Amino acid sequence: MLGRDASPCRRAPVKRGLLAWLRCPECQAGLESQPTTDDFETGTLTCAQGHQFPVVRGVPRFVQQDAYTESFSYEWQRFRQTQLDSFTGRHDTRDRLQASLNFPLDELRGKRVLDAGCGMGRFAEIVHAFGGEYVGLDYSFAIDAAQQNVGHLAGVHLVQADIFRLPFADAAFDLVMSLGVLHHTPDPARAFARLPRVIKPGGRLTITVYDAGNKVYVLNSRFWRRFSTRMPRRALHLVSYAAAPLYYLWTLPVLGWLLRSAMFISLERDWRWRVLDTFDWYSPRYQSWHNHHEVFGWFKANGLEQIEVLAPSVSQIGVKPVGGVQDVRN
Repeated sequence: MLGRDASPCRRAPVKRGLLAWLRCPECQAGLESQPTTDDFETGTLTCAQGHQFPVVRGVPRFVQQDAYTESFSYEWQRFRQTQLDSFTGRHDTRDRLQASLNFPLDELRGKRVLDAGCGMGRFAEIVHAFGGEYVGLDYSFAIDAAQQNVGHLAGVHLVQADIFRLPFADAAFDLVMSLGVLHHTPDPARAFARLPRVIKPGGRLTITVYDAGNKVYVLNSRFWRRFSTRMPRRALHLVSYAAAPLYYLWTLPVLGWLLRSAMFISLERDWRWRVLDTFDWYSPRYQSWHNHHEVFGWFKANGLEQIEVLAPSVSQIGVKPVGGVQDVRN
């Protein structure tokens, strides 16, 4: 009998429909596959200019290594199921996604969704359950954890690629979301600016980044991260388990406030999630904090309209105006 974390690895090939929206990140030409079968787990994608990209374990790979995202490669292989609603039996991920949208989840039906920075694919099963088609992109090898978790689901596609060089056609998606990702890139504003191109006219873009509002919180995090980002990941991972019992001190009325002002640990109710979030806070190479005025400026500078402030942290959603780029939907 399988244990809670011992779900079987399911074979999950590339689904042929994905090729209609993929483009060469070098020249934006269309891509052809070898083999030419409907679904395939290994092979090569080639454009008319001769650029080639491998398909490995059912995932098209547009990068050869994980660059500044190594910590996420480590993290999501070890916390592969922690945030999946199907694993926890709760609705945390469903509720998190709903909080980042200004429309009911039922309206995802028939929509094509890009998750830019999908990690282990926590939102894929939600989009799938509500009838949407999901494309998850991640720079890190977390994409392999996502493939194990959700790659078998119909209408779920996964790609390993760089958010600064998106391998997709113009106007391919009805909704693009990047939730808790851009602040882990070397240039969040520039990363944001790459996203509107792939949204269809009238489509939406929603993002969440860390909130710069609590200066004490930000300063103590910057202080501790000077040390934590230099630690071996395995050692930091082990240290992060201290968040499980320390939670009970950090939530005390007065002492807890002082401790929270001195050092961040996650206060999630599930101890596994606490360990994950604590590791996630201290391990990434890049981490930045932003405010609503700054992020509103990103939306405006990139031509988005009907911008709304959502939750949590600094979350906003906007609409790409109709006109200009043509939709690639058949």
